[in-house]
Amino acid sequence: MQAKENTTQRLVVGKPNIMDKEGFLRDLDVILDTGIFTNLGPFATKLEAAVCSYLNVKHAFAVSNASVGLAMMLRALEFRAGGEVILPAYTFVATAHAVIECGLKPIFCECDSESHLIGSKEVAACFSTDTVAILAVNLWGLACDVEGLQSFADEKHIGLLYDSAHSFGARASCGRFLGNFGDAEVFSMHATKLFNSFEGGLITTNSDLIAERLAPMRNFGITGQDQVSCWGSNYKLSEVHAAFALRQLCNIEKLVEFYKDNSKLYTKLLDESCIPGIRNWNKSFLSHEGCTHSYICLEVQQDFPLTRDEVVARLRVDNVFAKRYFFPGLHKCQPYATTHQDLKLPVTEKLCAEVLVLPTGSTVTQSDIERVVNLLKKYSKSSPSDAQLSRNTVSEISVDYSHLVEKITYVRDLKHKYEELTKACEQDLLFLEASLGTVEDAA
Repeated sequence: MQAKENTTQRLVVGKPNIMDKEGFLRDLDVILDTGIFTNLGPFATKLEAAVCSYLNVKHAFAVSNASVGLAMMLRALEFRAGGEVILPAYTFVATAHAVIECGLKPIFCECDSESHLIGSKEVAACFSTDTVAILAVNLWGLACDVEGLQSFADEKHIGLLYDSAHSFGARASCGRFLGNFGDAEVFSMHATKLFNSFEGGLITTNSDLIAERLAPMRNFGITGQDQVSCWGSNYKLSEVHAAFALRQLCNIEKLVEFYKDNSKLYTKLLDESCIPGIRNWNKSFLSHEGCTHSYICLEVQQDFPLTRDEVVARLRVDNVFAKRYFFPGLHKCQPYATTHQDLKLPVTEKLCAEVLVLPTGSTVTQSDIERVVNLLKKYSKSSPSDAQLSRNTVSEISVDYSHLVEKITYVRDLKHKYEELTKACEQDLLFLEASLGTVEDAA
Protein backbone atom coordinates (compact mmCIF):
# COMPACT_ATOMS: atom_id res chain seq x y z
CA MET A 1 0.00 0.00 0.00
CA GLN A 2 1.36 3.46 -0.88
CA ALA A 3 2.42 5.54 2.12
CA LYS A 4 0.24 8.53 2.89
CA GLU A 5 1.85 11.77 1.77
CA ASN A 6 2.77 14.17 4.57
CA THR A 7 0.91 17.36 3.70
CA THR A 8 2.19 19.53 6.56
CA GLN A 9 4.42 22.44 5.62
CA ARG A 10 8.08 21.53 5.26
CA LEU A 11 10.20 23.34 7.84
CA VAL A 12 13.94 23.62 7.24
CA VAL A 13 16.99 25.04 8.96
CA GLY A 14 18.34 28.09 7.14
CA LYS A 15 15.48 29.12 4.87
CA PRO A 16 16.62 32.41 3.30
CA ASN A 17 15.38 35.69 4.73
CA ILE A 18 13.95 38.12 2.16
CA MET A 19 13.27 41.49 3.78
CA ASP A 20 12.72 43.87 0.85
CA LYS A 21 11.93 42.05 -2.38
CA GLU A 22 10.48 45.11 -4.14
CA GLY A 23 13.49 47.28 -3.28
CA PHE A 24 15.90 44.59 -4.46
CA LEU A 25 14.04 44.24 -7.77
CA ARG A 26 14.40 47.99 -8.29
CA ASP A 27 18.13 47.65 -7.57
CA LEU A 28 18.30 44.81 -10.08
CA ASP A 29 16.86 47.10 -12.75
CA VAL A 30 19.56 49.66 -11.95
CA ILE A 31 22.28 47.00 -12.26
CA LEU A 32 20.92 45.83 -15.60
CA ASP A 33 20.51 49.39 -16.89
CA THR A 34 24.01 50.50 -15.90
CA GLY A 35 25.67 47.30 -17.06
CA ILE A 36 27.93 47.27 -13.98
CA PHE A 37 27.69 43.68 -12.80
CA THR A 38 30.94 43.23 -10.83
CA ASN A 39 34.48 44.61 -10.33
CA LEU A 40 33.72 46.46 -7.09
CA GLY A 41 30.80 48.46 -8.44
CA PRO A 42 28.62 50.98 -6.61
CA PHE A 43 26.52 48.45 -4.68
CA ALA A 44 29.57 46.56 -3.37
CA THR A 45 31.17 49.88 -2.42
CA LYS A 46 28.01 51.04 -0.63
CA LEU A 47 27.76 47.71 1.19
CA GLU A 48 31.30 48.00 2.54
CA ALA A 49 30.68 51.57 3.71
CA ALA A 50 27.37 50.59 5.33
CA VAL A 51 28.99 47.65 7.16
CA CYS A 52 31.76 49.92 8.47
CA SER A 53 29.15 52.40 9.68
CA TYR A 54 26.92 49.79 11.32
CA LEU A 55 29.69 47.86 13.08
CA ASN A 56 31.78 51.00 13.73
CA VAL A 57 34.80 49.27 12.23
CA LYS A 58 37.51 50.92 10.15
CA HIS A 59 37.68 48.57 7.13
CA ALA A 60 35.29 46.09 5.51
CA PHE A 61 35.87 43.99 2.39
CA ALA A 62 33.02 42.30 0.54
CA VAL A 63 34.16 38.98 -0.95
CA SER A 64 32.56 36.11 -2.86
CA ASN A 65 32.08 33.91 0.22
CA ALA A 66 33.29 33.48 3.80
CA SER A 67 35.54 30.51 2.95
CA VAL A 68 37.77 32.59 0.68
CA GLY A 69 37.51 35.35 3.27
CA LEU A 70 39.08 33.07 5.89
CA ALA A 71 41.97 32.20 3.59
CA MET A 72 42.50 35.86 2.64
CA MET A 73 42.53 36.88 6.30
CA LEU A 74 45.13 34.22 7.14
CA ARG A 75 47.31 35.21 4.17
CA ALA A 76 47.12 38.89 5.13
CA LEU A 77 48.82 38.12 8.47
CA GLU A 78 51.81 36.61 6.60
CA PHE A 79 52.45 33.79 9.06
CA ARG A 80 55.50 31.60 8.56
CA ALA A 81 54.90 28.46 6.49
CA GLY A 82 53.95 25.44 8.57
CA GLY A 83 53.03 27.52 11.62
CA GLU A 84 50.36 26.09 13.91
CA VAL A 85 46.92 27.67 14.14
CA ILE A 86 44.74 26.70 17.11
CA LEU A 87 41.05 26.35 16.28
CA PRO A 88 38.08 24.41 17.65
CA ALA A 89 37.32 20.93 16.37
CA TYR A 90 33.65 21.84 16.86
CA THR A 91 33.14 24.06 13.82
CA PHE A 92 32.44 23.85 10.10
CA VAL A 93 35.12 22.21 7.99
CA ALA A 94 35.75 25.41 5.97
CA THR A 95 37.61 26.88 8.96
CA ALA A 96 40.23 24.12 8.94
CA HIS A 97 40.38 23.95 5.14
CA ALA A 98 41.35 27.63 5.01
CA VAL A 99 44.25 26.94 7.39
CA ILE A 100 45.80 24.17 5.30
CA GLU A 101 45.10 26.10 2.09
CA CYS A 102 47.45 28.78 3.43
CA GLY A 103 50.23 26.30 4.19
CA LEU A 104 49.56 26.30 7.94
CA LYS A 105 48.90 23.46 10.37
CA PRO A 106 45.54 23.21 12.18
CA ILE A 107 45.67 22.27 15.86
CA PHE A 108 42.24 21.24 17.12
CA CYS A 109 41.29 22.27 20.63
CA GLU A 110 38.40 21.42 22.92
CA CYS A 111 35.43 23.75 23.45
CA ASP A 112 33.40 24.78 26.48
CA SER A 113 30.46 22.47 27.21
CA GLU A 114 28.03 25.29 28.04
CA SER A 115 28.76 27.91 25.36
CA HIS A 116 30.26 25.58 22.70
CA LEU A 117 32.98 28.23 22.21
CA ILE A 118 36.72 28.25 22.90
CA GLY A 119 38.47 30.42 25.44
CA SER A 120 41.98 31.02 26.74
CA LYS A 121 41.84 27.83 28.88
CA GLU A 122 41.17 25.61 25.86
CA VAL A 123 43.75 27.43 23.74
CA ALA A 124 46.43 27.26 26.43
CA ALA A 125 46.16 23.46 26.47
CA CYS A 126 47.24 23.37 22.80
CA PHE A 127 49.80 26.17 22.73
CA SER A 128 53.35 25.40 21.62
CA THR A 129 56.41 27.25 20.40
CA ASP A 130 55.17 26.61 16.85
CA THR A 131 51.83 28.38 17.43
CA VAL A 132 51.44 31.44 15.22
CA ALA A 133 47.75 32.22 15.70
CA ILE A 134 44.38 31.48 17.28
CA LEU A 135 41.41 31.15 14.94
CA ALA A 136 38.41 31.35 17.28
CA VAL A 137 34.82 30.76 16.13
CA ASN A 138 31.81 32.76 17.30
CA LEU A 139 28.98 30.20 17.12
CA TRP A 140 25.19 30.46 17.17
CA GLY A 141 25.28 34.30 17.31
CA LEU A 142 27.31 34.37 20.55
CA ALA A 143 30.68 36.06 21.02
CA CYS A 144 33.69 34.31 22.53
CA ASP A 145 35.50 35.73 25.55
CA VAL A 146 37.24 38.25 23.30
CA GLU A 147 39.07 39.99 26.15
CA GLY A 148 40.51 36.75 27.53
CA LEU A 149 41.61 35.53 24.09
CA GLN A 150 43.21 38.90 23.28
CA SER A 151 45.15 38.88 26.56
CA PHE A 152 46.45 35.39 25.81
CA ALA A 153 47.41 36.32 22.22
CA ASP A 154 49.19 39.47 23.41
CA GLU A 155 51.08 37.55 26.10
CA LYS A 156 52.25 34.92 23.61
CA HIS A 157 52.81 37.38 20.74
CA ILE A 158 50.62 35.46 18.31
CA GLY A 159 47.83 36.44 15.93
CA LEU A 160 44.16 36.37 16.88
CA LEU A 161 41.54 35.90 14.16
CA TYR A 162 37.81 35.20 14.28
CA ASP A 163 35.52 33.10 12.15
CA SER A 164 32.27 34.96 12.85
CA ALA A 165 30.32 33.34 10.02
CA HIS A 166 27.31 32.75 12.32
CA SER A 167 27.38 36.02 14.15
CA PHE A 168 26.87 39.23 12.19
CA GLY A 169 25.07 41.71 14.43
CA ALA A 170 26.24 40.05 17.66
CA ARG A 171 27.98 42.02 20.38
CA ALA A 172 30.68 41.01 22.83
CA SER A 173 30.02 41.33 26.56
CA CYS A 174 31.64 44.79 26.47
CA GLY A 175 28.86 45.98 24.14
CA ARG A 176 30.93 46.37 20.94
CA PHE A 177 29.83 44.66 17.74
CA LEU A 178 31.77 41.65 16.53
CA GLY A 179 33.94 42.72 13.61
CA ASN A 180 36.13 44.85 15.87
CA PHE A 181 38.16 42.15 17.60
CA GLY A 182 41.45 40.39 17.06
CA ASP A 183 43.49 41.20 13.98
CA ALA A 184 40.54 40.57 11.65
CA GLU A 185 37.18 38.79 11.45
CA VAL A 186 35.16 37.06 8.74
CA PHE A 187 31.36 36.98 8.39
CA SER A 188 29.26 34.83 6.07
CA MET A 189 26.42 36.20 3.96
CA HIS A 190 25.42 32.75 2.70
CA ALA A 191 21.72 32.33 1.97
CA THR A 192 21.20 30.36 5.20
CA LYS A 193 22.60 33.00 7.56
CA LEU A 194 20.74 35.62 9.65
CA PHE A 195 22.37 38.39 7.60
CA ASN A 196 22.23 36.86 4.16
CA SER A 197 22.60 37.45 0.49
CA PHE A 198 22.56 34.67 -2.11
CA GLU A 199 26.27 34.11 -1.39
CA GLY A 200 28.98 36.31 -0.01
CA GLY A 201 31.38 37.08 2.81
CA LEU A 202 32.82 40.05 4.67
CA ILE A 203 36.26 40.64 6.17
CA THR A 204 36.54 43.37 8.79
CA THR A 205 39.61 44.84 10.47
CA ASN A 206 40.75 47.97 12.27
CA SER A 207 44.31 47.47 11.03
CA ASP A 208 45.42 49.71 8.15
CA LEU A 209 48.26 47.31 7.33
CA ILE A 210 45.98 44.27 7.05
CA ALA A 211 43.50 46.29 4.99
CA GLU A 212 46.30 47.35 2.64
CA ARG A 213 47.17 43.68 2.06
CA LEU A 214 43.55 42.54 1.66
CA ALA A 215 42.46 45.13 -0.91
CA PRO A 216 44.46 43.87 -3.93
CA MET A 217 44.28 40.22 -2.87
CA ARG A 218 40.61 39.86 -3.88
CA ASN A 219 41.33 41.30 -7.34
CA PHE A 220 44.29 39.28 -8.69
CA GLY A 221 46.80 41.48 -6.83
CA ILE A 222 46.03 44.41 -9.10
CA THR A 223 46.92 47.79 -7.58
CA GLY A 224 46.62 50.06 -10.63
CA GLN A 225 46.28 50.21 -14.39
CA ASP A 226 48.39 47.32 -15.75
CA GLN A 227 50.02 46.99 -12.33
CA VAL A 228 50.08 43.73 -10.37
CA SER A 229 51.85 44.12 -7.02
CA CYS A 230 51.14 40.89 -5.15
CA TRP A 231 49.47 37.49 -5.25
CA GLY A 232 45.70 37.55 -5.53
CA SER A 233 42.70 35.89 -7.10
CA ASN A 234 39.13 36.65 -8.11
CA TYR A 235 37.32 36.95 -4.77
CA LYS A 236 35.12 39.93 -5.62
CA LEU A 237 31.42 40.11 -4.72
CA SER A 238 29.01 40.68 -7.61
CA GLU A 239 26.67 43.68 -7.69
CA VAL A 240 23.56 41.48 -7.48
CA HIS A 241 24.82 39.84 -4.29
CA ALA A 242 25.87 43.19 -2.83
CA ALA A 243 22.53 44.84 -3.63
CA PHE A 244 20.57 42.07 -1.88
CA ALA A 245 22.88 42.25 1.15
CA LEU A 246 22.40 46.03 1.35
CA ARG A 247 18.62 45.59 1.50
CA GLN A 248 19.06 43.02 4.26
CA LEU A 249 21.42 45.28 6.19
CA CYS A 250 18.80 48.05 6.15
CA ASN A 251 16.56 45.60 8.04
CA ILE A 252 19.19 44.01 10.28
CA GLU A 253 17.64 45.11 13.58
CA LYS A 254 14.29 43.66 12.54
CA LEU A 255 16.00 40.43 11.49
CA VAL A 256 17.82 40.06 14.80
CA GLU A 257 14.53 40.67 16.61
CA PHE A 258 12.88 37.84 14.64
CA TYR A 259 15.59 35.42 15.78
CA LYS A 260 15.56 36.60 19.40
CA ASP A 261 11.76 36.35 19.56
CA ASN A 262 11.87 32.83 18.13
CA SER A 263 14.43 31.85 20.75
CA LYS A 264 12.24 33.23 23.53
CA LEU A 265 9.19 31.38 22.23
CA TYR A 266 11.05 28.08 21.85
CA THR A 267 12.32 28.52 25.42
CA LYS A 268 8.87 29.34 26.82
CA LEU A 269 7.23 26.35 25.13
CA LEU A 270 10.04 23.95 26.04
CA ASP A 271 9.87 25.08 29.67
CA GLU A 272 6.09 24.65 29.73
CA SER A 273 6.41 21.19 28.19
CA CYS A 274 8.94 20.03 30.83
CA ILE A 275 10.66 17.72 28.36
CA PRO A 276 13.33 15.64 30.14
CA GLY A 277 16.69 15.01 28.52
CA ILE A 278 16.74 18.17 26.40
CA ARG A 279 19.17 21.01 27.10
CA ASN A 280 18.14 24.31 25.51
CA TRP A 281 21.39 26.16 24.63
CA ASN A 282 19.50 29.37 23.84
CA LYS A 283 17.92 29.54 27.30
CA SER A 284 21.40 29.83 28.83
CA PHE A 285 22.06 33.03 26.85
CA LEU A 286 18.68 34.80 26.77
CA SER A 287 20.02 37.33 29.26
CA HIS A 288 23.06 38.03 27.03
CA GLU A 289 21.83 41.09 25.11
CA GLY A 290 24.60 40.75 22.53
CA CYS A 291 23.62 37.24 21.42
CA THR A 292 21.54 37.19 18.22
CA HIS A 293 20.35 33.57 18.68
CA SER A 294 20.92 33.03 14.97
CA TYR A 295 20.44 29.30 15.55
CA ILE A 296 18.12 27.31 17.81
CA CYS A 297 20.39 24.75 19.39
CA LEU A 298 19.28 21.88 21.62
CA GLU A 299 21.23 19.00 23.10
CA VAL A 300 19.45 15.63 23.07
CA GLN A 301 21.02 14.02 26.13
CA GLN A 302 21.24 10.45 27.34
CA ASP A 303 18.09 10.53 29.48
CA PHE A 304 15.91 11.35 26.48
CA PRO A 305 14.28 8.11 25.22
CA LEU A 306 15.61 8.57 21.68
CA THR A 307 19.07 9.43 20.41
CA ARG A 308 19.67 12.70 18.61
CA ASP A 309 19.85 10.93 15.24
CA GLU A 310 16.58 9.13 15.94
CA VAL A 311 14.96 12.48 16.74
CA VAL A 312 16.28 13.94 13.47
CA ALA A 313 14.91 10.96 11.53
CA ARG A 314 11.48 11.18 13.18
CA LEU A 315 11.29 14.93 12.64
CA ARG A 316 11.96 14.38 8.94
CA VAL A 317 9.06 11.94 8.76
CA ASP A 318 6.97 14.77 10.23
CA ASN A 319 8.34 17.21 7.61
CA VAL A 320 10.65 19.10 9.98
CA PHE A 321 14.21 19.05 8.64
CA ALA A 322 16.29 19.70 11.73
CA LYS A 323 20.06 19.21 11.54
CA ARG A 324 22.96 17.85 13.49
CA TYR A 325 25.85 20.33 13.31
CA PHE A 326 29.58 19.80 12.75
CA PHE A 327 29.22 16.02 12.98
CA PRO A 328 31.46 14.07 13.51
CA GLY A 329 33.98 16.79 14.54
CA LEU A 330 36.86 18.08 12.43
CA HIS A 331 39.37 15.71 14.04
CA LYS A 332 37.30 12.83 12.67
CA CYS A 333 36.87 14.25 9.15
CA GLN A 334 39.29 13.78 6.29
CA PRO A 335 41.90 14.93 5.54
CA TYR A 336 42.38 15.48 9.30
CA ALA A 337 41.28 12.14 10.76
CA THR A 338 44.36 10.29 9.47
CA THR A 339 46.73 12.49 11.47
CA HIS A 340 44.49 12.90 14.53
CA GLN A 341 43.55 9.28 15.24
CA ASP A 342 44.62 9.48 18.88
CA LEU A 343 43.11 12.90 19.62
CA LYS A 344 40.37 12.68 22.27
CA LEU A 345 38.03 15.64 22.66
CA PRO A 346 35.20 14.41 24.88
CA VAL A 347 33.18 17.66 24.96
CA THR A 348 33.37 18.05 21.19
CA GLU A 349 32.41 14.42 20.63
CA LYS A 350 29.48 14.71 23.05
CA LEU A 351 28.20 17.80 21.24
CA CYS A 352 28.61 16.09 17.87
CA ALA A 353 26.41 13.26 19.19
CA GLU A 354 23.79 15.45 20.88
CA VAL A 355 23.38 18.85 19.17
CA LEU A 356 20.10 19.34 17.31
CA VAL A 357 19.53 22.57 15.37
CA LEU A 358 15.89 23.55 14.74
CA PRO A 359 14.23 25.85 12.19
CA THR A 360 14.21 29.58 12.89
CA GLY A 361 14.29 32.84 10.95
CA SER A 362 11.91 35.40 9.49
CA THR A 363 9.72 32.77 7.80
CA VAL A 364 9.17 30.63 10.91
CA THR A 365 5.84 31.38 12.63
CA GLN A 366 4.54 30.87 16.15
CA SER A 367 2.47 27.90 14.96
CA ASP A 368 5.61 26.39 13.36
CA ILE A 369 7.48 26.59 16.65
CA GLU A 370 4.50 25.15 18.55
CA ARG A 371 4.41 22.28 16.07
CA VAL A 372 8.12 21.48 16.54
CA VAL A 373 7.94 21.59 20.34
CA ASN A 374 4.80 19.43 20.34
CA LEU A 375 6.63 16.85 18.26
CA LEU A 376 9.54 16.81 20.69
CA LYS A 377 7.08 16.45 23.56
CA LYS A 378 5.46 13.50 21.76
CA TYR A 379 8.84 11.82 21.17
CA SER A 380 9.73 12.29 24.85
CA LYS A 381 6.87 9.96 25.76
CA SER A 382 8.27 7.14 23.63
CA SER A 383 8.24 3.83 25.49
CA PRO A 384 11.34 1.62 25.63
CA SER A 385 9.79 -0.59 22.94
CA ASP A 386 9.19 2.47 20.71
CA ALA A 387 12.78 3.53 21.19
CA GLN A 388 14.05 0.04 20.36
CA LEU A 389 11.87 -0.04 17.23
CA SER A 390 13.33 3.30 16.21
CA ARG A 391 16.88 1.95 16.65
CA ASN A 392 16.01 -1.11 14.59
CA THR A 393 14.54 0.92 11.71
CA VAL A 394 16.75 4.06 11.70
CA SER A 395 20.34 3.11 10.93
CA GLU A 396 21.46 6.52 9.67
CA ILE A 397 20.09 9.91 8.71
CA SER A 398 19.21 9.93 5.03
CA VAL A 399 20.24 12.73 2.70
CA ASP A 400 17.62 15.49 2.61
CA TYR A 401 16.09 15.36 -0.87
CA SER A 402 12.86 17.04 0.28
CA HIS A 403 13.73 20.29 -1.50
CA LEU A 404 13.04 18.39 -4.72
CA VAL A 405 9.37 18.19 -3.71
CA GLU A 406 9.15 21.99 -3.83
CA LYS A 407 10.87 22.07 -7.21
CA ILE A 408 8.53 19.40 -8.59
CA THR A 409 5.51 21.34 -7.31
CA TYR A 410 6.83 24.52 -8.93
CA VAL A 411 7.41 22.82 -12.28
CA ARG A 412 3.99 21.19 -12.16
CA ASP A 413 2.34 24.55 -11.44
CA LEU A 414 4.30 26.10 -14.28
CA LYS A 415 3.30 23.29 -16.64
CA HIS A 416 -0.35 23.67 -15.60
CA LYS A 417 -0.18 27.43 -16.16
CA TYR A 418 1.27 27.00 -19.63
CA GLU A 419 -1.21 24.26 -20.46
CA GLU A 420 -4.01 26.67 -19.59
CA LEU A 421 -2.31 29.39 -21.63
CA THR A 422 -1.87 27.01 -24.58
CA LYS A 423 -5.52 26.01 -24.38
CA ALA A 424 -6.61 29.65 -24.33
CA CYS A 425 -4.38 30.43 -27.32
CA GLU A 426 -5.82 27.49 -29.24
CA GLN A 427 -9.34 28.76 -28.57
CA ASP A 428 -8.33 32.26 -29.68
CA LEU A 429 -6.78 30.84 -32.83
CA LEU A 430 -9.91 28.86 -33.63
CA PHE A 431 -12.02 31.97 -33.12
CA LEU A 432 -9.74 34.17 -35.24
CA GLU A 433 -9.44 31.58 -37.99
CA ALA A 434 -13.23 31.15 -38.03
CA SER A 435 -13.66 34.93 -38.16
CA LEU A 436 -11.20 35.17 -41.03
CA GLY A 437 -13.07 32.42 -42.89
CA THR A 438 -16.36 34.26 -42.42
CA VAL A 439 -14.84 37.46 -43.77
CA GLU A 440 -13.36 35.67 -46.79
CA ASP A 441 -16.68 33.91 -47.54
CA ALA A 442 -18.49 37.23 -47.39
CA ALA A 443 -15.99 38.71 -49.82
